[in-house]
Amino acid sequence: MVIWPIAVNTFRESIRNRVLLNILLFAVVIIVFSSVIGDWAMSAQIKIIKDLGLSAMSVFGLLIALFIGIRLMVQEFEQRTIYIIASKPIHRWNIVLGKFLGLALTIALNLVFMMIVLLLVILIMQGELDFSLSPAIVLIYIEILLIVGFSMLFSTVMSPQLAAITTLFIFITGHLSEFLREYVQVHPDRGFHWLLNAIYYVVPNLEKLNIKMTVVENTWYSPHAFLFRLIYGIAYISLVFMITAFVFNKKDLK
Repeated sequence: MVIWPIAVNTFRESIRNRVLLNILLFAVVIIVFSSVIGDWAMSAQIKIIKDLGLSAMSVFGLLIALFIGIRLMVQEFEQRTIYIIASKPIHRWNIVLGKFLGLALTIALNLVFMMIVLLLVILIMQGELDFSLSPAIVLIYIEILLIVGFSMLFSTVMSPQLAAITTLFIFITGHLSEFLREYVQVHPDRGFHWLLNAIYYVVPNLEKLNIKMTVVENTWYSPHAFLFRLIYGIAYISLVFMITAFVFNKKDLK
């Protein structure tokens, strides 16, 4: 099956780009910050470390999506390897899926090691492992995969700089989605409502994938709500993948 070799090759390319240095930087940030807040109350320390760790995972994942995801696609076009692959008797969507899975493996490896670092720090601080952060980490992973999907889509039709800017725009507006809706409701007489409404309904609501504070504060939440958020993210990833495959299929690679 051609998808798996492409995924493995993409994973190797990601590793060569020293993407795993993110893990080292993440560990340094967590450990240094742990020593800085060493005089605080233990309960406050643990909450801050959890919040910082989850936020750092999200940020480092975004950086991977922006720089590694876009860079790998651009390299394929610049080195013309994508033309060689596309000339073979395979469906183009296989190429897109292989690239996506390779990046998904890279991000999964990063998050697993980051989670291990975070759990070890929490274990040292409170004397026991705490897996309550797992649902938030799963949704962080889904959010990053969604951003990767957008970065791949934009990098097939735009310059690297514009693709990065557009992907960052999706990330920011996705987290401001609820604000945009409330703004339209509170200020119905203002202009550009059609644009704000379009952004709200087209751009994924990334706050649906954000339950960081819920798990940090140990606030109860329904497993059904988590499942809904998970399905919401996967559905959007599937939609972005289909659009990317369609665009890539129409792209002239001769």
